[in-house]
Amino acid sequence: MKYTKIIYNYLAAWLLLFLATLPSCDYIHDDIAPCKHYLRFAYVHNMKFADAFVHEMECQATAKNLRLYIFDAEGKFLRAETIEGEALRTNRHELTLDPGTYRLLAWAGLNETDYEWTTPAAGSSVADFHMSVKRSTGQTVARELLGLFQGEMKLEIPEGGETEQVMPLVKNTNKIRFVIIDTNSGTELSADSFDMLVTTGNGDLSHDNQPVSNTMLTWLPYYKGIETVKDANGTTAYTAICTELNTLRLLDDSGSRLQVRYSEETTPFLDVDLTDFLLLTQMESHKLEAQEYLDRQDEYVVMVYVDTMGGKAHCLEVIVNDWVIRLDDLTLGKEEL
Repeated sequence: MKYTKIIYNYLAAWLLLFLATLPSCDYIHDDIAPCKHYLRFAYVHNMKFADAFVHEMECQATAKNLRLYIFDAEGKFLRAETIEGEALRTNRHELTLDPGTYRLLAWAGLNETDYEWTTPAAGSSVADFHMSVKRSTGQTVARELLGLFQGEMKLEIPEGGETEQVMPLVKNTNKIRFVIIDTNSGTELSADSFDMLVTTGNGDLSHDNQPVSNTMLTWLPYYKGIETVKDANGTTAYTAICTELNTLRLLDDSGSRLQVRYSEETTPFLDVDLTDFLLLTQMESHKLEAQEYLDRQDEYVVMVYVDTMGGKAHCLEVIVNDWVIRLDDLTLGKEEL
């Protein structure tokens, strides 16, 4: 009896091992479910080093979608899929692809108000894709852009077994908020008392997130306003001029510039290389390469303290993202706006 029980246990263990080796899915047998393959999208290329993709999409006013372009191993276009709504919030997209090698290109946030882009056609190459920011006469942009994200990866679909892979994304839009405070409390200021602009040579991007041309764009504020700060007694302590503008992806050593001018003058009191200026805000502990920092950091707050006594603006202090920038670190230009 004991011998029979040992044989039974052995056969049961062997049967379980055999069943474990059987495929749970494949592409050949009709009686076995086809293998499923899933793709998630992750935006961790930020200063928190944490995935914020779904949150970023949900916070957008419109264009809450992602366009996924699928190419074969040689980069020839096969088809496009749009992910939005509940599928975007769930962020687990099922791919119906045969075993093989593919190239995937993803762009999230594309919309016809802000951008123009090529629509891949059958047989076209991944290298044919490019997008650009819509601009006004004079190559200017003075509106708030919706967030734009890009990703590209190689995908392998195996002969058997389910897979779940992650596609990393980078954010291609930046916002800069200016807060200008006049320390001379007796001066009457309006939202138009100061002019600021940013010029960059990057208004379009290729499939691999590189600039297509070097046409200079001028980015102007999409928001201007006056805000007040009160003291403990509820009395206005000072007023601040607040403006915001945005840019496409910032590239290091690209010749971009930031200029701020008092409306009573023709010469800007702040005229600096934009990326050099923003790179001063990186903490030493980050130890990131310049371009990686510019790609991860997508929002900047620039506080400028000035004195406009006598009809001229004297720059006293500049603070960017809570970091005080020494005026000795800045090259103050003399060109007119």
